[in-house]
Amino acid sequence: MDRLEELAKELDSKDKLNKFKSEFIYPDDKLYFDGNSLGLLSKKTKEALNKVINNEWGQNLISGWNNSWINLPNKVSKKISTILNSNETEIYVGGSTSLNLYKLLLSLIKRNNSIINISTDNLNFPSDKYICEGICNDYNLKFNLLEYENYLPEIDVLEQFIKNNKGIIVLSLVNYKSSYRYPVKKINRICQENDSIVIWDLSHAIGAIDIDMKVNNIDYAIGCTYKYLNGGPGSPAFIYARNEKQIGLKSPIKGWFSHSNPFNFSKTYIQSESMSKFSSGTPHIISMSTLDSSLDITINATTKKLENKAVDLFNFFTEIFNDRLMNLGFKIITPKNKDDRGSHISIVHEESWRITKCLTDPEYHGEKKIIVDFRPPNIIRIALTPLYISFKDIYIICIRLINIIESKEYESKDESRNIVT
Repeated sequence: MDRLEELAKELDSKDKLNKFKSEFIYPDDKLYFDGNSLGLLSKKTKEALNKVINNEWGQNLISGWNNSWINLPNKVSKKISTILNSNETEIYVGGSTSLNLYKLLLSLIKRNNSIINISTDNLNFPSDKYICEGICNDYNLKFNLLEYENYLPEIDVLEQFIKNNKGIIVLSLVNYKSSYRYPVKKINRICQENDSIVIWDLSHAIGAIDIDMKVNNIDYAIGCTYKYLNGGPGSPAFIYARNEKQIGLKSPIKGWFSHSNPFNFSKTYIQSESMSKFSSGTPHIISMSTLDSSLDITINATTKKLENKAVDLFNFFTEIFNDRLMNLGFKIITPKNKDDRGSHISIVHEESWRITKCLTDPEYHGEKKIIVDFRPPNIIRIALTPLYISFKDIYIICIRLINIIESKEYESKDESRNIVT
């Protein structure tokens, strides 16, 4: 056992969060470093899903609505508000991230006719850009895209961009490629001083870093729940709007459950005054049930402890990286300052795609599959999911990367690409 392997063992023995790994179903033949795309299935979630299907739906049928389902969205909203340190009246859970961004943007535009600009930058997730650009095309607004030359933003450039394009800007709190984290307080202040609104996409941040909506003075946000919150594929997204900022917001979709009293079956639409105004249809009970059970794990662990462990995992990775990987053609593009990053590491290499293939489909029989993901043009993303990644796992992936390069195993893989995650 070498020095770094011994250090990994020592760090794992001191890890107060290592007990949470046993709460997930973790395949024996894999190491999973893709929690920033899809979190693991928890054992409690599997139990909750069986209960919904076999008992509530299978036996109770429509009585399930009165017994538990009708209150489920509020129950889940309250749990997300706990994770974000916000008021439960400030969260709506349902739909997808893209749909929620669309609804929130349009409601802000309709409330303020003076808005002529919607902006984002080229570091944002592409679907956010699609939504912003599409609304501008449909409503004759100006779409502005700030393009940086590398993976990290220049805040002084962003500040001038906001000043020149006052209106709404949509930014991902943690960048999906580099894991860069914006200085949220500073950006909020810049927007407030320049009569602009910022909507934060929390998809690659919530559940991995500590986000305090009150302390950071965040007015509006959206995000998904299937990454670090482990809600499962297609689990419902959310909208956040500070209580005092909800006044005058009208959802563009006048749906059944956005009615102030949906079960009156009124001929006249009266919008709910709560965040339910963004509910465009019947809640997705099955997928919301998986989220309900998974959120408890994050709440019990606390995001402060999760972020602290993510920092420790990053530091251990960089120690191995500097000692053994740096001279093999790898480069870390994730910021080294802990306050400037989220909870995944992005590394680049000229053979990143074929290296990813080696990790996920090893040449040698018996070698564990190591699940990471690839982002064009040459990024390997390694999720430091604090709930179930150990220091030993970090050691193993680093040694595997070394072996792939030194043995030239990547030469056995072709360049064809089929990117899913």
